[in-house]
Amino acid sequence: MPIWNRVMAPARSHWRKVFLPVGFALNPWGNELYKTGHHRTASLILFFSGLLLAFYGVRFWRGFTDSWRTPKRIRRWVTARQNTPEWIARWDRLKTATWGAVVFAVGLYAWKLLGRIATEPDRVNAHFGSAMPLMMIWVLFPLYGQGAEPKNSPMERLSGRIWRAVVSRMVANVAGVYFVGVTLYAMVFPKRASLLVTVTVTLAIAVVVAVHKTWRRLRRLTTQMYKNVQTLKRDLDLIHGSETEKTGEKRDAARRSWDVVRLDLRTSVDTGYGFGTPVLPIETIDELNEKLEKAITAFEGDKDAAVEVLADLDKIQDACTSWIDSVA
Repeated sequence: MPIWNRVMAPARSHWRKVFLPVGFALNPWGNELYKTGHHRTASLILFFSGLLLAFYGVRFWRGFTDSWRTPKRIRRWVTARQNTPEWIARWDRLKTATWGAVVFAVGLYAWKLLGRIATEPDRVNAHFGSAMPLMMIWVLFPLYGQGAEPKNSPMERLSGRIWRAVVSRMVANVAGVYFVGVTLYAMVFPKRASLLVTVTVTLAIAVVVAVHKTWRRLRRLTTQMYKNVQTLKRDLDLIHGSETEKTGEKRDAARRSWDVVRLDLRTSVDTGYGFGTPVLPIETIDELNEKLEKAITAFEGDKDAAVEVLADLDKIQDACTSWIDSVA
């Protein structure tokens, strides 16, 4: 083989790996160039091009450390430990604690921004730029809350899941109204400062209404779900010991009650739109559906066939107890 081919063969095989470091270099360069206020278009092109190159170049670095002994041992150790119950529980606690820290950080950021606006009211453009993260929180924070939700033992964690979903939506809505307020402040204050009080009162009312609607939805849903689960449990109790000719009718009644409960479990806790957080994950609902169907079939002759299902239904009712409001 010619010397030239020996030299160029590795380069032809691995040249795509340069995409990742080049992307990392272009991205902060575009960001710093944008801060200067000059060449905004070029800086945006550099920023997003670097981002795309970095994401595209990651694939060519996969398996790069497969031949290294120490990383291989670390991967084996992590793989062996990450699926153990202890590590899953620790990871779930970490995600929950991180979610709480983010909620606290959002509130602290909003409070500091309010202080800067009060002490330096003339820096309108700077305050508007500082409010941009609040818009991202409004859009992305509920999605982050869904991703941070522990996947292990959803029935046991149902009460916390519901509470975190509602708090995430409430924080997002308040952040969105806060962003709108700062935007209107930037538009109104330099021209018509007299409207500032009116706008502030209007936005304060909007915050109260948004928070109230979210919690009212929670109270109505949990109250309705508690009653529907109770009806399902009673229909299940009627199957055992019923007359043979009426068993099919009792089973159908239990299945109809379960259809209503399943709709409640699939309903979003925090919003009526499709991107909300359902009461339970779809996988958990499907598992409960299989358990319930087996219990309905076997419950006529075996009174213990529905013990597991009834225990799950009790957990759902326990999670609803804190927010029951029959007049919501």
